[in-house]
Amino acid sequence: MKRTFLLAPFLFVAMAQAGPYDQPYGIVAPDTLRSADPLVRRVIVNRVDGENSVRREHVVAPGLRAVTLDLPPRKGFHQATQVTFDLEVKPCTRYYVAARLETEVTQGWAPIVRSEEAIGECKAKFKVG
Repeated sequence: MKRTFLLAPFLFVAMAQAGPYDQPYGIVAPDTLRSADPLVRRVIVNRVDGENSVRREHVVAPGLRAVTLDLPPRKGFHQATQVTFDLEVKPCTRYYVAARLETEVTQGWAPIVRSEEAIGECKAKFKVG
């Protein structure tokens, strides 16, 4: 009986906190489609605004976000490389990101948004145009 009373305040606080899907949101995800362009490569979305990823996709609030991408090592290179770029996230939009190599023989690359799509359930829930 005493344990229930001790846990009650913690349960109330946990239930009262808002989740990422309680307001309009955007998603940043790695593009998994293979490209015909040999200079476009798959990346790992490492962090958004300094918060590490626990899943493949990052659910974020709309606005300007700092997205950190990792390009895994490829043939001839032994280390992954990392780039942080700014992305203006619109409400109820999913962004697929990738890397565009400068050349196939150097480590240089730039992040790109290969495509973006509307998140239908978000638009319906929040009535976003």
